[in-house]
Amino acid sequence: MHKIKKLEFLRTHRNIWLVGGYIRDSLLGKITKDIDFVTDGNTKKIAKDFADKTNGSFVVLDDFNKIYRVVIGDEIYDFSKMQGKNISEDLARRDFTINALALPLTTYNLQLTNIIDPFNGLSDIKRKIIRAVSERNFVDDPLRLLRAYRFAGQLNFSIERKTKGFIKKHSHRLKKVSFERIQSELFLILELPDSYPSIIKIYKAGLLKEIMPELVATKNTARCYYPQMGLLGHSFDALKVLEKFYSTNFRNVFPKFSKRISAHLEEKISRIIKRKTLLKLAALLHDIGKPKSAKKIDGRLRFFEHEERGCDIINIIGKRLTLSNNEIKYLKILTKHHMRIGNLTSAEKLTDRAAWRFFRDLQDDAIDLIVLSVTDAYTYPKGRTRTLHKIMANKLLNKFYRQKEKIIPEKLLNGFEIMKILKIPEGPLVGKILEELEEAQVLKKIKTKNEAKKFVKNICKNKKI
Repeated sequence: MHKIKKLEFLRTHRNIWLVGGYIRDSLLGKITKDIDFVTDGNTKKIAKDFADKTNGSFVVLDDFNKIYRVVIGDEIYDFSKMQGKNISEDLARRDFTINALALPLTTYNLQLTNIIDPFNGLSDIKRKIIRAVSERNFVDDPLRLLRAYRFAGQLNFSIERKTKGFIKKHSHRLKKVSFERIQSELFLILELPDSYPSIIKIYKAGLLKEIMPELVATKNTARCYYPQMGLLGHSFDALKVLEKFYSTNFRNVFPKFSKRISAHLEEKISRIIKRKTLLKLAALLHDIGKPKSAKKIDGRLRFFEHEERGCDIINIIGKRLTLSNNEIKYLKILTKHHMRIGNLTSAEKLTDRAAWRFFRDLQDDAIDLIVLSVTDAYTYPKGRTRTLHKIMANKLLNKFYRQKEKIIPEKLLNGFEIMKILKIPEGPLVGKILEELEEAQVLKKIKTKNEAKKFVKNICKNKKI
C-alpha cells in the first residue's frame, strides 16, 4: 500500500485504525476515494483537526454515535468511535469478513503485513467469497442482507452457502430498514454493468418482495405467454436485454445513432441518478399494471389500459422508495407510452405529424422511450415484432437527429404574443393554441410569422378550440 501523505497528521495520534473497504480494495488493486477510520480517542476533535490540517470540509454524520466525515475534493474520509473494548470487538460488529480488517496508522509505511484480521477476511478476499462475520449482525442492521449482493456484484465475488442461509432466514427484516437506505443500495446494484444476475439472486433470496412486492406478484400473471415466471420473468428478461444493448453501445439496433443515444443516457435525471440507471428500473416496471388489468376476451388474455394502471402502481412504489418527483415522473411517462412505437408500426408510413406528436408528448424522454420499446420487443423470439419495432425506432431517430427542424419547428409565436394578439389571459387555452400552431407548421400550412398571426386569429374566430 502506498504511503498516503494526508494521513501523516493522523499517525501522530495513538489508537487510530484504517478499516474496511480501503484495505480490501487495496489488496484487490482497486483505487478507492472513500477511507474509513476507527478511533479510540476524541473522534470529533480528531476529525476536525484533520479537516483543518488538510483544508477539508468537516461534516457531522451522527453526533450521537460519533460518526464524522471530512471531504477533500472528491475524497471522503469517515471517522467513527470504536464500538467495543478493543479493535477486535469493533471488527466483530462489521458486516462481512472482507470488511472486518484493520490497520494501525502507527504502522510504519502502512505495511499490509500488519493487518488485523480476526475473521480470516484476507483468505476470503483471495477466494473471492462474501462471508458474514456473524448471523447476529444481519439482525442488528438488516440492510446488510441487500448489501451482500451489492458487494458480490461489485467485486465479482460469491456469497458462501451459510451466509445465503442467514439472508433467506432474515429476509423479512429488510422491511424494518428505512427506504432511503434501501433505495441507495438498490441503485448501486442497478448501476452495475451487469445487474441482471444480482437482481435474480435478490429475488431468489426473498429480498425483492420486501422492496417491490407488486413486481414479484406479477409472477402469477400471463403464464400462457411467459411459462417460466409469468410477467416477472418477462420483466427480468427486459433488464437482461437492456444491459446487452448497453454493453454493445446499441451498435446492433441503432447503428447510426448509437453514440448519441449512449451520451443521452449518461445524463442525470436527478442529482445522482443517470438516465441509463433509472431506465433499468423502468424496464423492470413497465408492465407492472398488467395483473390488475388482465381480462379474458374471446378466450384470449388481454391487458387493456395496463399502462394507466401501471402509472398508479409506480406512484406507490416511487414514494415508498423515496424517489424524487422527477424520477417518479420519468418512470410514469415511460410506462404510460411504452406501447406507442408498437402502435406506430401498424401505420403504412411514419408521417411528420405522427413523429411531431410523439416527440411533443415525450419531450426529453423520447429517446429513453424508444430504447425501452425496442428492449421490450427484443424479449420476444426473433421475428416480425422485433423487426417492426427496430425499423420504426430508427425512423423516429432519423427524424429526430437529422430532420429535427421539420418535426420540431422553431416557434413563430410564443405564448405572450398569442395572449397579446387575441387579448386573452394566461391559461390552458394558450397552450392549446400553441399546439395547433406548431402542428400547422409541421404540416407546412404556415411558414411565416404573419401567417401564424392570421392562423391564431382564425382559430379564435372559428372557435376551433
